[in-house]
Amino acid sequence: MKIYILQTQDQRTLNKDLEWSSEADRNAVFQTPHRDIAINQLIELNAKDISLRAAVVECEADNKGRPVLTVGQHASNSNDANSKQSNAA
Repeated sequence: MKIYILQTQDQRTLNKDLEWSSEADRNAVFQTPHRDIAINQLIELNAKDISLRAAVVECEADNKGRPVLTVGQHASNSNDANSKQSNAA
């Protein structure tokens, strides 16, 4: 199953308290099965902090629905997302 999380350029992940964390607690990560919800959350965060550089990252979910994210997956998904966003504009 695919899920979406938000991640900054320095590999910090948005948690359920809407705070950026570098901890690897997969239970506390903000996640959604819908890409549009993740994009809306990213837009809201960018409205509060215009210098924020974050991206929506698509990843697989484990048996319990927690995100499984590898280091290489971040780079490839952010490049795919950037190319899709630039094509959409």
